Amino acid sequence: MNWIEDLNRAMGYIEENLVGGIDLAEVARQAACSQFHLQRMFPYMTGMTLPDYVRRRRMSLAALDLAAGEKVIDVAMRYGYESPTSFARAFRDVHGIAPSDAQRGDVRLKQHPRLTFAMRVKGEEAMEFRIEERGEFRVVGHATGGDWTLENAGEKATEFWTYLGEDGAKRIHDALSLMDGSEPQALLGVSFCDDGEFKGYLVGVATGAPCPEGMEERIVPAATYAVFDCTGPMPDAMQRLQHRILAEWLPSSGYEWASKSDVEVYFGPNMTAEDYRSQVWLPIEKRQA
Repeated sequence: MNWIEDLNRAMGYIEENLVGGIDLAEVARQAACSQFHLQRMFPYMTGMTLPDYVRRRRMSLAALDLAAGEKVIDVAMRYGYESPTSFARAFRDVHGIAPSDAQRGDVRLKQHPRLTFAMRVKGEEAMEFRIEERGEFRVVGHATGGDWTLENAGEKATEFWTYLGEDGAKRIHDALSLMDGSEPQALLGVSFCDDGEFKGYLVGVATGAPCPEGMEERIVPAATYAVFDCTGPMPDAMQRLQHRILAEWLPSSGYEWASKSDVEVYFGPNMTAEDYRSQVWLPIEKRQA
């Protein structure tokens, strides 16, 4: 059973449970990965979050029910909405009209089909990578807590880097000043994960230096990493690379995303340069047959 088949099995579970409740933990189990990793990689592969997909599928079916003459309150309850108001809001977000308008039969409705994953063979651009074993290492820097969600992570990350860049990027320079030769010698962005749960994001350096007031120290656990080199200005170059890793490389690699810390490695200060160098370290483990 390969990863593409696992994802399609998870989509089948969603389809069978659009009426009633959907347990996201069960969706992840069907996909043979953690809930955190499934929800994190889903937007890279589909362009929408997993909850967005479920909502669009439910509203697609709800539109057909309403067009067939069913009552709004009955349709709302069928698809898991406790009040007509919350259902109307979700329906309008998807279709741009009120549920009552869909009952008229002379309006345009949107149908979002079930997703089916397939291996897409692309040969015009090879993906170079290497497998590296890394022991645990200590990092010190500026951290955000666990208040991020998978729906707002992109926005939160942009806000966090903007915050770090204020006052002449003083916070980043303060972190860089702690470098003492510990590996890896670069500015790091680390997403911490423990048992499939997001535990915060830290921008800092690997160091043995004491942790200054206002910063945090954490341990990046030992892991096997797939390391990908990236060239181009931030953040676009890295976002494109991460999309390719999750949408192209991982499904065909024979590995799965391990529940450990992801690491972004940034070399040099000029992140907007056309030839800027960075890396993505994806924690991996051999996929079980």
